[in-house]
Amino acid sequence: MKPSKLSQHVFKKGKFITPLNSIPMMSEIEDEKSWTYGRLPEYLWIGLILNQYGREHGLQKLYKIVMELHRLAPDMRTPRMSDILLLDVTIQADFYRQVIETASKETLAPLTLIFTLSKEPEFTTWFYCADLTVEERQNKIIDTMQKSMGHQTHEATDIRFVALYFELLSGKLHLQKEHLDMILQYPALPHSAEEMKMIRPSVRSMEMIMLEGEEANSAYLKDFWRCISEMTECSLFSIQFPQETAEISLYMEELHEIFTYLADLFVSANPLNKKMNVIIGIATYSYKRFKEAYEHNLFNSISGRSCIRVLIENYIMLKYLIKNESSHENIWEDYQLYGIGLYKLILARHRESKELKLSHFDKDYIEALVNEFKIEESIDMDTRYFDQQNIRLKAESVNEKELYGLYYDYDSSFEHGLWGAIRESALVKCNNPAHQYHCVPDVEDKNRLKSVLSDCIMVMNKTILFLNDIYGIPSSLFEEVIAFEI
Repeated sequence: MKPSKLSQHVFKKGKFITPLNSIPMMSEIEDEKSWTYGRLPEYLWIGLILNQYGREHGLQKLYKIVMELHRLAPDMRTPRMSDILLLDVTIQADFYRQVIETASKETLAPLTLIFTLSKEPEFTTWFYCADLTVEERQNKIIDTMQKSMGHQTHEATDIRFVALYFELLSGKLHLQKEHLDMILQYPALPHSAEEMKMIRPSVRSMEMIMLEGEEANSAYLKDFWRCISEMTECSLFSIQFPQETAEISLYMEELHEIFTYLADLFVSANPLNKKMNVIIGIATYSYKRFKEAYEHNLFNSISGRSCIRVLIENYIMLKYLIKNESSHENIWEDYQLYGIGLYKLILARHRESKELKLSHFDKDYIEALVNEFKIEESIDMDTRYFDQQNIRLKAESVNEKELYGLYYDYDSSFEHGLWGAIRESALVKCNNPAHQYHCVPDVEDKNRLKSVLSDCIMVMNKTILFLNDIYGIPSSLFEEVIAFEI
């Protein structure tokens, strides 16, 4: 399915709703009726036959097998394994005999790892093969599941066709003649045929009609996944982007010279100017965050994402303050008092806390900062956004919507510990379908994130350009930094 454009989503109450979920009466399929968790375990026996004999011969054999199953159990609606196992032992025996005569005993033998003698004696008696090792049986199951876990794969669609065909045999599903004629072409056509581009989606959609009024066998599914997940180990693989090795020592030296120049300019020309203090203070904070990432080689790390996020927010804030300087009286002092007010709030909470333990929060030092230029009793504490606009609105107002939407939002997921960031950085993938391709904690730090260095340089250079427009950095310093490439 082709991903829908953002413009095709419906934005309602702060939520982008997909075109699919915008359709009235459309609801997500519950797990026990989903293909991967709920239906594939029921139809795995079909997949094993198809995997053993290939599509053409496998479908021919399955035609005979499901015809016999329908004859033996005419009231059965779907060829689910859990339903087959509930049939009378005599009917089961007749059906299993047909499977062995049409296919082979070895074809379904892998399932004896799940349906053991103690749980399903009839099945095990017919299909257990002593000459098939546990590993061989495991491999056949894993191979079949790997090919058919994706609900739109050719292998999965073949299995779904067999289930749909059996439903049609049961007489419980009725189709219009043109739909039926199209469906019946399915086994005779190769997947490469042009007509299959229309037939395959029809098979999948019609097979899902079978879910209506169908009760999933929860006990069977839980037992299936418990058995199959316990019988194999995780097969982990990690994503490792290239380690950042770019040489940027010269760039960092040139940055240092620029900020040394700006600091000297402030001290010598305008040491009491709040505007200059705020602008150069914010920019210097960005420089120090970048410098930390450089000195500790954090560009491929989670902390590197925090660095680029801060650089972006600081740059947006600088542009916002300059833009609103004329309409917001005392904006520079208000910006300072806003930040100190939030420090005061934390200080007040710390004083009133009954658990005064050692921490990285130093009460005495923070108290000195809060009272540095004004007594704290004269400083209000505003818990809203500065100027009552969040960073997104500030970005839009200074024409940096793309910088916010493409970078800041992404890196904020890491800063706030949202699941997307956790999944990308703190979990590794298990490539075992028996484990439902789950994720495992990356305790050994196998993942390596993509480097943020180029983005850091890009935003840092935007900041330098901004500072140059205001203070006119000497070209001998400015041009070297802006021209730097990695």
